[in-house]
Amino acid sequence: MKKFFAWAIFLTAVIFIFSTTALPAAYDVPMFMYHNIDREKNILSVSPENFERQMKFLKERKYNVIGLNELVNLIAHNKRIPGNTVIITFDDGYENLYTNAYPVLKKYNIPAVMFIIVGNHDQPTYLSKKQLKELADNGIDIGDHTLNHAWLPGCDDKKLAEEISGSKNELEGITGKRVDFISYPLGGFDQRVRTAVMKAGYKAACATHPGIYSANNDLYAFKRIKITNRDSGMMISFWFKATGYYTWFRDRTRKERMKK
Repeated sequence: MKKFFAWAIFLTAVIFIFSTTALPAAYDVPMFMYHNIDREKNILSVSPENFERQMKFLKERKYNVIGLNELVNLIAHNKRIPGNTVIITFDDGYENLYTNAYPVLKKYNIPAVMFIIVGNHDQPTYLSKKQLKELADNGIDIGDHTLNHAWLPGCDDKKLAEEISGSKNELEGITGKRVDFISYPLGGFDQRVRTAVMKAGYKAACATHPGIYSANNDLYAFKRIKITNRDSGMMISFWFKATGYYTWFRDRTRKERMKK
C-alpha cells in the first residue's frame, strides 16, 4: 500500500508539472496496443478479467475513447483533441478478440481497431471470415496487419505490394468495408514502406515505438503503448499510461540513458 501511494504522489507531481510548465508537445494521445485477451502467461496476453477492469476504468472515469478515424480527422484538420482521449488497438487478429474482447467492448460501448494478419484468417486460433464481417458490421474498425506479418523493410517491391496492397484488397472483400489503417508488423518500416502505404490509400499507420525523436502526430507512424496484465494491479500503471504523458516520460528516460 505504501508503494502504491508513493507512486501516486510521484505521478501526480509529474502530471502537475507537465500541465503547468511543459510544452504542448509533451502530451501524446495514448494509443493502447493489445494482442491476446486470454489467460496465457506471456507478455502479449491480458486476461479477460483484467481487460474488462481496464475498459471499466476508462468508462467510469469518462475517458474520451474514440476510433482511429476520428483521431486522424482531428489531426488532419488541425483541430483540438479533447483531453483524456484514448485509442484502443489490437494486433494480429486472434479469435480471442471475438470471444473475450468484443463482448467487453460492446458492454462499455468502446470503439476499437483490430489489425488483422490477413493470410491467417480462418486458421486455428485466428478470426474467421464470418467473425471479421460481424465485427466490421458492429462498430469495430478492421485494419490491416499485412498478408503474412512480414518484415516490410526487407521485402522486395513485389512482395511489399502483396503485403500492403494485396492484403488491403482481400480484407475489404471479406468485410465489405474500406480498410483505412495498417499496423506495421513488429513496428518495422522505412521511407520506402511508408510511401507504399500512402500510395495504397491508407489514411494512417500504426507503429510500436518509431523512435524517441519521431513526431507525436505523424499519421503514418503513430506511437503506441503496450498494455499488459501488470497494468491491472492497483491500476496506477494503467492510469499513468492513460494520462497522455507516458510516452513523453518513456522517451525522456531513453534519451537520458543514451547520454550515459
